[in-house]
Amino acid sequence: MESNHSLHTEVQTIGLNTTFEDGCSESEVLFIVQDHSSSDDHHSIVSSEVEIIARKMKDSLLAFLFLIGGPANVINMAVFFKQGLKDRVNLCLFALALTDELHLIMGMIHHGEQLHLQFAKTGHYGPIDTFLTNNNLLGLMGFNFISYILSAIIATERCLCVLNPLKFQTLLRTRTMAAIIAAAYIFVLSLYSIMAFRYRVGCVYDPESGTVSMTGIVGDFYKRHQELIDNLESFVFGVGLPGFVMVVVVTTTRLTVVKLRQVVTWRAETSSSISPREVALTKMLVGTSILFMACIFPVALIRFSWLFFEGMNTGGHQNLSFFLTSLWVSEVFTFINASLNIFVYYAMGSRYRETFWALFGKKSLPQKE
Repeated sequence: MESNHSLHTEVQTIGLNTTFEDGCSESEVLFIVQDHSSSDDHHSIVSSEVEIIARKMKDSLLAFLFLIGGPANVINMAVFFKQGLKDRVNLCLFALALTDELHLIMGMIHHGEQLHLQFAKTGHYGPIDTFLTNNNLLGLMGFNFISYILSAIIATERCLCVLNPLKFQTLLRTRTMAAIIAAAYIFVLSLYSIMAFRYRVGCVYDPESGTVSMTGIVGDFYKRHQELIDNLESFVFGVGLPGFVMVVVVTTTRLTVVKLRQVVTWRAETSSSISPREVALTKMLVGTSILFMACIFPVALIRFSWLFFEGMNTGGHQNLSFFLTSLWVSEVFTFINASLNIFVYYAMGSRYRETFWALFGKKSLPQKE
């Protein structure tokens, strides 16, 4: 989410020499004056110039990754749908591809407009971003965190399946998994939508420069429920959820790898309760978990570091440029994670390759794994 400088309300008379940015008129001006002392750049360990460069790079990388991940996730959904969603793993992977696709689409809608604004030089907020913000639609940006949860579910499912395959196959049915996935959607989007009430975009008069510009401000709902929203943003979505998911994926992936090595050894000596197909699938899913960890570990580390800097929240006064810069960097990693799974699937999944080429009317014999 975009972050906002702290603002306070104060009735002012607009001067005759006031300059209005595009999208603002005198009738739309909110008589809110920026507290310039709250946004002094010298308090931050990163300059505002660095933050602007990081934001522009993030917007450009998002467009590039969307060209890869957009079609890739559609292909992934088609492959797993063709393989059959009655299979529990296929259902999970289909849901992950759908969630990543929605995350990339919302990213392009929310941030993609910034690419145009960079060249138009009309401020940071265009009509699309303003509409999403003022109509509480930023809650749909929570698809990113649903992707985290689904990655943890997939890693846990594979770990339990390898540790006790006979029992786990009957313990967790596909319908139960579908219910868990639906609950994750409802839980995350509901809480994230509450956070969306914090943000508003309005025309703000700055008496020092004599300009009126589109600026981010806090909403009335946030003023009434500041503690609740701050806790959601800082501890639930800031540190808690990314950190918890990271621990789950690291732990379950480690256990899966250790057990898988034992299974491969036992299979070479005697029969095993895990079929060769399950072994191959497990290797592919371990590959996706490794990609997830490589992308999300920096995100979790960045969000954890915010606990040790004063004012590291969206309403904070100090370290604002550092907060924003680290936020843009973490978002790039989430876009990478949402875009590159197809390469792991294709490189490590013989059945995926076979189905992939079947979608295009070609035959591809699976390689031995």
